[in-house]
Amino acid sequence: MKYGVLELGLSLCFVLSCLHFSASFLIDPYSEHVLTGEWREVYTGSGYYYYLTHKKTFQQARDECRSYGGDLAVRVRHFSLRSTLHQTFNFDNAWVGLSKEGNNWVWVDKTSSTTGNTHWIQNPLQPSNTGGNENCGEIMDEYSLRTNDVSCSSTKYGLCEHNRQGYDAGNGYRYMLTSKGTWDNTRTECVNVGGDLAAVGMQDFSLRAPIQQALGFDGAWIGLIDLIGGGQDWVWADSTVTSSTRENTHWIENPRQPSNSAGNEKCGEILLEYDLRTNDRACSAETNGLCEIPIITRYT
Repeated sequence: MKYGVLELGLSLCFVLSCLHFSASFLIDPYSEHVLTGEWREVYTGSGYYYYLTHKKTFQQARDECRSYGGDLAVRVRHFSLRSTLHQTFNFDNAWVGLSKEGNNWVWVDKTSSTTGNTHWIQNPLQPSNTGGNENCGEIMDEYSLRTNDVSCSSTKYGLCEHNRQGYDAGNGYRYMLTSKGTWDNTRTECVNVGGDLAAVGMQDFSLRAPIQQALGFDGAWIGLIDLIGGGQDWVWADSTVTSSTRENTHWIENPRQPSNSAGNEKCGEILLEYDLRTNDRACSAETNGLCEIPIITRYT
């Protein structure tokens, strides 16, 4: 009888394990964190830019830009930057950080605009204030990326501008630290700034030292997790890498990791104490997270 119960228990565990294991291939375990497509990012040499890929009113676009720590673009006062952004994002028209206050057109950084830095459309001459309510600025591909005044309630794409903190590793990603938290909490923080816990850069061991030197951490969560437990199914947050190996995970060798101490070390961190090699740790522990944020295009 005891043998039958044990046999039944083992069979049930085996079935559940198989279902979990299969699910890891059928369902992207990180799908809940995939970006919505609301925006993309570019680095131009003068700063980082978001392009809002869903049409919004001027205020809605500005609110979204500000939620990412920036604002609607004002460096488009420099006409050459418009061409760079257009080559990257290929928009027909887009909100910029220009609006009317009283009788004056001003940039959202409160720099007064002039004919020399606003680059209004010349034919037909703008601003025209058609209908008496065209109080917001857009740039238009149809008019060689010059500026048009339009009703603020119109819906357009938007160009955001920000000065993000972090380190550009030259591999198409920018790195920054989160506040201290659990693996899940830091991952959410990374996703909220447009990235994920670091995965791509962590596979290239040569990048770990310059990233650490730039950001100055003793230890940090990375995008590595054991889906099943027991050290059998470690995967990267980057969905293009289906599983980890000792070659691209760079585990600590002495003492050899992953050790799965206490049977609950399912999340990965890197430790300065161990030459930035990888350690497994309980996901509920709290440390900084290392975010990896894609830069769509890099212009210098």
